[in-house]
Amino acid sequence: MAWNTSTKPFSGFSVPSRFATKQKDMDVEMESASSLTAPDNDIVSGRPEGFQEAFETGIEHQKFACALERLQKHRKGTAIDVDISSILPEFDALCSTRADQFENRKDSDVEYLSQGATNEHKLWQSESHTWLLLQTLASAFDRSKPAIEKGPDALAWSDLDLVEHLARTDRDFKHHTAVKLWLEIIAPTVTPRIMKKTYSQQTSIRPSFSFAPKPISTRPEYMDPDATTRDGTKLNENNQRVERDLLKTVWEYIRRGQIQRAKEACVKAGEPWRAESIGGGELYSVSLAFTDPTYDRDEGPIGNKTRGLWKGTCFALANESTADQYERAIYGALCGDVPSVLAVCSSWEDHAWAHYNALVESMVEARLSQFNRGGPSKALSLPTPKITSAEKIFEGLVNSDNQDLRNESKDMFKTIQTSIVLGRTDQLLTKMARDAMASGQTGAPLRPHMMRFLAHLVIYLRLRSDSAVPEDAGNYFIKIYVDYLISKKLYSLAPLYASYLPINLQVETCSSYLKTIDGPTKEREEHLATILKYGLDSHIILTATVDALLDKGREDFERPDDHMANMQQSISTPTTEQEETNIKALEWLSFNSLQYEEHLKRSNHLTRKYLIQGRINVAFALFNALPDDVVQQDLERTTSASLSISNELIYYRDLFNSRVLFEEWKKAIGSKPEEDSPRPKLLAWEVDVKSRAQKAIVEIESLLQSRWLFDCIIPGDVVRNKELRRLRQIYISELVMNLHQVYYESRVVVPGYLEKSVSMSNLVASESSGVPLYKELQESDRLEEFLKQVRLSSIELVKEDRSPFAY
Repeated sequence: MAWNTSTKPFSGFSVPSRFATKQKDMDVEMESASSLTAPDNDIVSGRPEGFQEAFETGIEHQKFACALERLQKHRKGTAIDVDISSILPEFDALCSTRADQFENRKDSDVEYLSQGATNEHKLWQSESHTWLLLQTLASAFDRSKPAIEKGPDALAWSDLDLVEHLARTDRDFKHHTAVKLWLEIIAPTVTPRIMKKTYSQQTSIRPSFSFAPKPISTRPEYMDPDATTRDGTKLNENNQRVERDLLKTVWEYIRRGQIQRAKEACVKAGEPWRAESIGGGELYSVSLAFTDPTYDRDEGPIGNKTRGLWKGTCFALANESTADQYERAIYGALCGDVPSVLAVCSSWEDHAWAHYNALVESMVEARLSQFNRGGPSKALSLPTPKITSAEKIFEGLVNSDNQDLRNESKDMFKTIQTSIVLGRTDQLLTKMARDAMASGQTGAPLRPHMMRFLAHLVIYLRLRSDSAVPEDAGNYFIKIYVDYLISKKLYSLAPLYASYLPINLQVETCSSYLKTIDGPTKEREEHLATILKYGLDSHIILTATVDALLDKGREDFERPDDHMANMQQSISTPTTEQEETNIKALEWLSFNSLQYEEHLKRSNHLTRKYLIQGRINVAFALFNALPDDVVQQDLERTTSASLSISNELIYYRDLFNSRVLFEEWKKAIGSKPEEDSPRPKLLAWEVDVKSRAQKAIVEIESLLQSRWLFDCIIPGDVVRNKELRRLRQIYISELVMNLHQVYYESRVVVPGYLEKSVSMSNLVASESSGVPLYKELQESDRLEEFLKQVRLSSIELVKEDRSPFAY
């Protein structure tokens, strides 16, 4: 800084650590590095999809996520208020490293150059600069640094004391100084060209006391530094080039706030007088006047007591029309002049720095003038500030007469940086979100690079208590980034960013990819662990995921179907791919016992749908996929709704057991050996049929004598109640027919079963249980079918000379 040439950071403001030793001496004979060229203006991409992704490997997304995750863990793992700005150096380093990689590759990789590596380099560099801006501003306003206390008598303070106190207490000065420092840091690295001038051996100096006539000579008569200005003499061509190179190098150092390096360059070039001429801006201070022991200063007075006179001299040199433009810019920058500095500025950053440098210098002078320090003299004036605010600086850049500068001001990252400096990120984000949504509707998606940057910017600003982010715009940028990660199957990263969204968007984003995971159970468990890791509400997300999957497969289990034909299939018939998908969907609710009730609700719902269609094999497969302890866990609940759900599942279990035993009996009785088979084989078959018939009869009669599904009907749930009644009609009737079939056909091994097949009419007609079976047969239109079967049994009894009415 022009008013502090100390190598230590200015009191009250620290240089971001990454750049504390950024600049190195590069004393080589080469031209100065070119200034930064702005990246593409558009935040949306007009390039082909393949080109958009040419440089998006996914590694960058993972690295940014790791940095954000570390901050998140640290904040949750400590009671101390963690400074969220600590993440900014990591973001900055990631971007600058990536920019360097592209910069290095573009000189050696023709293919990368042809694909636009240069533009990618500019994008990453611009993003790096933006994170550094946020870091620099955060460092400037670090609340942990108390204001300097030096006693009540400000008149006893030195110039340096006054300015340091200004830096501590004046927010505008602190802010302007931080922006100026940022502009100095991001300037391209200086590549100095320093050489000493050479002098001819024939050069002679006429003694000042000589009375001889003045010789006619084209050689200069003086070797003092002012000779070229005073007499209009010129250096030889080589020395002109050497001096211009030196002046340009000194200017580049001053542009970067590196006064000490500029002085060292002058000394190295054999011009120590020039080093002293640019070093007069150090603020005057006396160690005795400084009472704060935490600040270490040299003994005795330091700095320039006549700094005002020195600045007036600098201003005069800045306006010297015969001087080299870089020399004028040097002294113009030191005194806070703008026109002389703008003459050598090329980039947006250079122009902004020239104005900020003048703004900071004017505030320093105003502070000193309050205590009658410094100020212009009668002979030497000081620059008159024309721009007194940051808003005016950026308005001037946007409305500049220079077309290139106007275009550069419209660059997206420049626009973002300007909004950060002016504290208008809320307005910018709102506008950008609106423009991005409009662009998305026309088929021009937001560039992945900008998606990632804006999502992280929104998250950072939200974490800061002093930053306001429009809710809708902030959510939009985070969500589209989460959607992008999901589209690239970066499922391990998506929940981290979704955790910064409101619950409804967390559900929408996470369920959108969970419902695509159709791998093994272990894979699903890993995705669930990631969701839990970042504190998302897994209960709501997984429930929404299952509902979405079931809704997608609704056509399968709600299609019109012939339940009578379907019931003829075996309960062990394999399920189709779509049926398996619907069953697999419910697995998301099986990983946590706290979600068992939601699991049961949905599994019972799906079971009802399949059973109504007569697809008992699918319902049975669904039942077998349930966790073993799902009913036991749920029975501990005491609400009527919970008990109803649990009882419903138990009733389905009874139905499946009855059907399994019935099919086992049916298979056994249908596998009777030939009549001429060995007697032992026939006896074994009879024993097996008797056993299986007995088991089936016990299970079916037990179910028919129960209140199967009837006591699951609770007031209010109209749809469910209707489905339960329909299931009673279908399956009570089917079980009655199954029981009669077992009795009637098993009479060949147990003759007494024939009478029971007739006496079943008593069971059907009985109203003792409060739920008469004949009504279910009537409503299902199977009562006549049952009576026909009873008539067959009666006829068989008559054939055996037994009366059917005896039973």
